[in-house]
Amino acid sequence: MSRKKNILVTGADGFVGRALIKKLPKIQNNIFPVSRGDGDLADKKFCRKIVKDTDTVYYLAGFRKNVAVHTREPFTALSGNVLPLISFLEEVKKSKVKTIIYTSSTHVEYGLVGDNMDGYVLGKYMNELILKSFAKETGIDVKIVRYAAIYGPGNSFDPKISNIIPSLIVKAVEAKDKITIWGKGSRKMQFIYIDDVVRTLIKVSKSNGNFFIVGNRETISIIDLVKKILKLMKKNLKIERDLSKPDKATKLSTFDAHLKARVNLDKGLKETIMDYKKSYA
Repeated sequence: MSRKKNILVTGADGFVGRALIKKLPKIQNNIFPVSRGDGDLADKKFCRKIVKDTDTVYYLAGFRKNVAVHTREPFTALSGNVLPLISFLEEVKKSKVKTIIYTSSTHVEYGLVGDNMDGYVLGKYMNELILKSFAKETGIDVKIVRYAAIYGPGNSFDPKISNIIPSLIVKAVEAKDKITIWGKGSRKMQFIYIDDVVRTLIKVSKSNGNFFIVGNRETISIIDLVKKILKLMKKNLKIERDLSKPDKATKLSTFDAHLKARVNLDKGLKETIMDYKKSYA
């Protein structure tokens, strides 16, 4: 009988981490979840302890709030993502770790221009470069997966950290007669449902290659996304456009054909809305 793999999951109490741990095959693997409450990844002693005897790492940890915080405090967001990874990798270098799987974002393809700098996106991009250089120097198999905007049950509806879909669901629930969007709402976006994220993360761990871009090929404008959410929630609200706020430019990604998303936006939104109602109704 072959030895079980030891799999370390950092950021285990986060949205993706919680979902991944539920689905990782436990018959073939020993799963070791690590979250912020267990220790600080900027602490080398802690990192040394958790990488000991580890075969595979899912590095999901990171500093994340929301876009407003990331742009207002870009250095805090950047350093909060980059410094712990460097500390962690310095200990991985001395260990027997064979594979690191890192979750990045498609936002790094277009989110690094202009004065409105997003420190979270910049941190993701810098971490990609750090991991590529680390792989070249050490020979450790590093796999970077850029995901479209992730959503689904288990996502936070807290306005301090929520992304666009849970934020719009909360606004629709709380609104009395109207919901306001920035600009004309013409910007198009791409998303990926949490189940597809978990499934592809597990598949990537067994795949050849070191760089992947994953998302649902469906695209939708902000205004149409709002309309879809309101329809699914049976909310008859006026949509007001705040033209004093700019529309972000549409930037779409090309996704890997062999890592197709299976859950369409309608089904994913229904499940996310149901999750909100179960949790907060």
